[in-house]
Amino acid sequence: MARARALVPALYLSCLAAFSAWVAASSWGTVTGYRSGYALDRQFEAGPALANRVVLVVLDGLRTDRAVELPAMRSLAGRGASGTVRVALPSLSNPARAALVSGAWPAVSGVTNNSAFDPPPIQSLFSLARRRGIESAVIGTGFWRRAFGEQIDVIHAFTRPPDSMEVEALTAWQTQACDEALEHLGASSAALRVVGLLAGDDAGHEYGGESEGYRAVTAVVDRCLGRLVDRLGHDATIVAVSDHGHVDRWGHGGHGGEEPEVLHAPFAMAGQGVRRADPFDAELVDIAPTVSVLLGLPIPANNQGRVLWDALEERAGTAARLRDLEGAQREALAAHMPDRAAALAALKAGRLPVSVVAAGWFLALIIGISRTGRLGADLIAMAVFAAVYGLCFYVFQLGYSISSVVRQEFLYSFFGRNVLAAALATGAASYCLQRLAPPDRASVARLAVILTSVFALMVTYTYYRHGLRMEGWMIEIGPGFKAYMDMLAICGIVTGALLILGFRTLGSRKGIDA
Repeated sequence: MARARALVPALYLSCLAAFSAWVAASSWGTVTGYRSGYALDRQFEAGPALANRVVLVVLDGLRTDRAVELPAMRSLAGRGASGTVRVALPSLSNPARAALVSGAWPAVSGVTNNSAFDPPPIQSLFSLARRRGIESAVIGTGFWRRAFGEQIDVIHAFTRPPDSMEVEALTAWQTQACDEALEHLGASSAALRVVGLLAGDDAGHEYGGESEGYRAVTAVVDRCLGRLVDRLGHDATIVAVSDHGHVDRWGHGGHGGEEPEVLHAPFAMAGQGVRRADPFDAELVDIAPTVSVLLGLPIPANNQGRVLWDALEERAGTAARLRDLEGAQREALAAHMPDRAAALAALKAGRLPVSVVAAGWFLALIIGISRTGRLGADLIAMAVFAAVYGLCFYVFQLGYSISSVVRQEFLYSFFGRNVLAAALATGAASYCLQRLAPPDRASVARLAVILTSVFALMVTYTYYRHGLRMEGWMIEIGPGFKAYMDMLAICGIVTGALLILGFRTLGSRKGIDA
């Protein structure tokens, strides 16, 4: 009888863990497997060009507080316009790069992550330039070839980054990459040129956004920007913008989440068509329509940003016309796109029945098991679980933000540490329960059911409020990532409980054999 009392909860817990793992994997799969259905293939009129050439410099991983200390960035800002941009969510590089040249957020561009995506099915600066016979050239990461390769006239990839992330290696690589950029772009006649300066991001990941290593490498990045301005900026407009910032945590950095130092990034622009302006706030998607106006291109049809008129030196007699062109694009996109608020409200209403049933089930389990068990001992054991889980969370350098994952290649080890933390906390709570009450084979399973039910209730709440799947709109990154971690914690609790039950069963059999 005692064995059966433990077997049923163990079977239930195993099914719950398997279901949690499946939901977690499929939820992230809807993000990486997402394909945009919002493409608007419409050609808009263009006004006269304000600049002969534009050089877009993407300063990968440069923080706003660091940018104000850098001479070349300060000089560029002093000669023209500057400020901060709100970046894409998730605050990863590839979604940001797509937003920079399309003016579209990830849900519209289809570039939602750094690993799995198709070429955006929407217009970009490159496709619009090609249609008007304007040459484009890019030097940077492989993203540009993969995402926009068919639209770009000339693409060069940088020499591979060094195996070592030592400051000296990163600075040497950035200097070499700068030489390559000057060689290729300096010899190019392209009116639209894009270059990515990447070493600052590697330094941010390796050392953290407030470290001396990050400061040293970003100083070299800034010197490269200065060289680009000196070489290419005499008859061109330079637009320098970061794609995201970096956290500084446990001696490392990271990004992807919603921390202020990550979500806001610096920009500065100067040259033809740009006037001196006080610093102001903008969004990453504002860069593409602004560059379009500078080059005399149509605004990308799926652009969700605004032209930065405060930064532009408009020619007499063209201001009203240019604003009318922007208004036409915005009106057409508004008519094309579904109402986001209404769509999200409908999705939320559709989740209500499942949420009510799931919440009722887990609440009933908690209440029912609490009545049959030793409530005082269970509460103390739960408190021990919370304390040990929180301690492991700190020791294992975990967090409820994508920015807590130092690098993408560490993602699975990060999730594994969360499972291990929950398993260890379950072991500590079970030991405490055993010390507080007479040994009971079902007590561990009972505690595990209560713990998993608490986590499942938090996941259910997130499911109802925000959803766990990407259904036409980007999921809420913060709550979504926490729910993902909570589902993995359920797997850890079940793993810990089943291991304890297995050891106890083996121990009891040995006692019988003896």
